[in-house]
Amino acid sequence: MFASLVLLAALLSPLSALAARTDIDLGYDSYSNAVYMVETVSGQVVYSKNSTQRIYPASTTKIMTAALALSLTEDPENTMVQVPYDVWAEFEGINISSAGLMSGETVRMIDLIYAMLLASANEAASTVAAYFGGQEFIDLMNQKAKELGCTDTHFVNPHGLFDENHYTTAQDLYKITCWALTVEGFAEIMQEYTYTMPATDMSNERTLLSTIYLQNPYSGYYTSYVKGVKTGTIDESGRCLVSTAEKDGLSFILVLMGAPDENTGLVWSDGNSVFNETRYLYDLAFENLGRETVVDINTPVTTVALRYAAGRDDLILYCGGELQTLVDTASEEAVEVTYEVTVPESVNAPIESGQQLGVATVYADGRAIGEVPLVARESVELNRFSQIMDIMGDILRSTPAMVAAGILLVAGLCYAYYMLVVVARERRRAEKRRRQRLQNQQTGAQRSSEQQRRPAQSGAGPRGGAGRNRAGQQGNSQRRR
Repeated sequence: MFASLVLLAALLSPLSALAARTDIDLGYDSYSNAVYMVETVSGQVVYSKNSTQRIYPASTTKIMTAALALSLTEDPENTMVQVPYDVWAEFEGINISSAGLMSGETVRMIDLIYAMLLASANEAASTVAAYFGGQEFIDLMNQKAKELGCTDTHFVNPHGLFDENHYTTAQDLYKITCWALTVEGFAEIMQEYTYTMPATDMSNERTLLSTIYLQNPYSGYYTSYVKGVKTGTIDESGRCLVSTAEKDGLSFILVLMGAPDENTGLVWSDGNSVFNETRYLYDLAFENLGRETVVDINTPVTTVALRYAAGRDDLILYCGGELQTLVDTASEEAVEVTYEVTVPESVNAPIESGQQLGVATVYADGRAIGEVPLVARESVELNRFSQIMDIMGDILRSTPAMVAAGILLVAGLCYAYYMLVVVARERRRAEKRRRQRLQNQQTGAQRSSEQQRRPAQSGAGPRGGAGRNRAGQQGNSQRRR
């Protein structure tokens, strides 16, 4: 049962950490200083109060200490650690939670983790830090917090005793818890209510009991659906508890910090305020909230242009999975679902049914709830004729074809200009020259004809003169005779 909570918290923690508002109204005003409650499957913030305000985390610090130690230890069951001889010096005169470890005692790393998470043993936390270099381990705690996106967290010790520079926020502590649940072994340890430490070189077996009475079957606070994670109490922080719960298909992580010491005037009459309010908030959530499927495999999302198919230009794409969102079961308002899709401009036949062709981010009432693949719900066969026509169209629309067409157009225009302007002009000039030649020929012919006519008309005179000369000559000849 708890495995799904661990996995979903790991997957959705970044999404829930980015949630900017609480859409669910549980109708309750918390008495604690800071609260941050998230439904881990949907990643939706269910309750938030002063969730970004700096607070002193007390022993909830040990969530980071235990998870980091587990992540750094390859074999915690066979890694032996010696308790520092001066481990109790820093706790002198202070009333602390302890597992009764003795100076110089050799214990397994796994036992130190149990001692921290169940008994909230401060000397176990200091022993773990010393094993990894003391201040170097504290630096690693702060480094990991930054890696997790914790913007208002700073650790100065591994156990959580008060220091002005040792602080976090409810939201940051939620991020740390989500990560811790993914560390191998952490979830299994933190949900136990009792653990027997094996005998050591200096002690017989010891039984550790969880400080989270909500998960102890023999406690009046026992609540079966609550598991872990860690308590914390100092005067400067009040009563604190980070916990998880799973029931009826819903799962939550609740960070509750600074619950009051006194119960006077609260919704419960007696008992530990942090346990009472934790259980009360969970009961409100389970009674008033439910999960609603907003998309499934039958939900059409968008269309994409389809090529190489006979008589078809587009294809409907459907969700390739199911997504749910958290809803107020008393609300009558329908969830508004929108999408941000990433699909290609077009897809080519053949298409197989179930083939993924894109992805969609799904929003419920404006809030991202996850991504789904976009798939075809039908097969589409390839049509060769459509393919050839589309390819020809592509070729004609291609850049080289457009350039070639442009060149041909320019060449055609140049040819048209040449034919219509240059050639026509030359033809006019040739025609003009031809006419000029004809005119010149006609003019020459006329002149020649006139020249021929003039000698014929004046030829009788000379010839008459010659006759007269000849007659004169004959007359002279006769006279000489």
